[in-house]
Amino acid sequence: MINWKKYYAVARNAFKQATAYRLDALTTFLSSVVFLILYFAVWSAIDASGEIEGGLQQVMTYLVAGQVVSNAAFLHTEQFIGYRVRKGTIVNELKRPLSLMSHVYFHEIGWVAFNSLAKALPIALFGVLLFDIALPTGLSLVAFIISTFLAFNLVFLLAYSSAMLVFWTKVDWSIRMTRNTVQDLFSGVLFPLYLLPPALADIFNVLPFRAMADAPIQIFTGQASGQAIISIFALQIFWIVILFILAHLMWRKAKQKLTVQGG
Repeated sequence: MINWKKYYAVARNAFKQATAYRLDALTTFLSSVVFLILYFAVWSAIDASGEIEGGLQQVMTYLVAGQVVSNAAFLHTEQFIGYRVRKGTIVNELKRPLSLMSHVYFHEIGWVAFNSLAKALPIALFGVLLFDIALPTGLSLVAFIISTFLAFNLVFLLAYSSAMLVFWTKVDWSIRMTRNTVQDLFSGVLFPLYLLPPALADIFNVLPFRAMADAPIQIFTGQASGQAIISIFALQIFWIVILFILAHLMWRKAKQKLTVQGG
């Protein structure tokens, strides 16, 4: 039988740690607000010079949803592992009564819980007040929460896989920045993916990034409902399985590297 107390303790401690960074939460929220205001000005100009598919309101709803998802589900796992690799304390993590992946996962759960309350929720309310967007309700809200949680798992597995590179580079910030940049670009956080031309859309569709943000965004905006939501869940679960395998392969290689260094 699984002892959930140890996992809960890790998540609770991470949540408490996150509450100490209230200034970071405030600055992140403000940066998201600035991002949305600037994008509103840009897309308003585009809308004034021509027609945007779905209209300006749909674009802003999409972008607000993207900020909600990114603040609730996007992580900095490389930083957590990189710090311990550089300090040499990563070996202590291996002595814990739970695997490294489990420890990092539930640590990130605690941070995500805080970020959802301190960053994502205020951004959603800001979108309602300033841009008059409609929030999902009822089953759509439940589906959005489930899809965002699946997106978190996708982001975690990708970040955990890339974090294994720190065992060779000893530097986490460049790896984290590269992943974040690619992830933001291809996931739908920076611009609505439904505006892509077919040729580019085909490329975006075969990558896992779309399932990390565009998937829950579609539910948030009402673009996906019924069977389409089931298809979104299936796609996200498919990529979770693929990235889970990748994460374990990367950890196996990193552990061999750690063993060689430790003698």
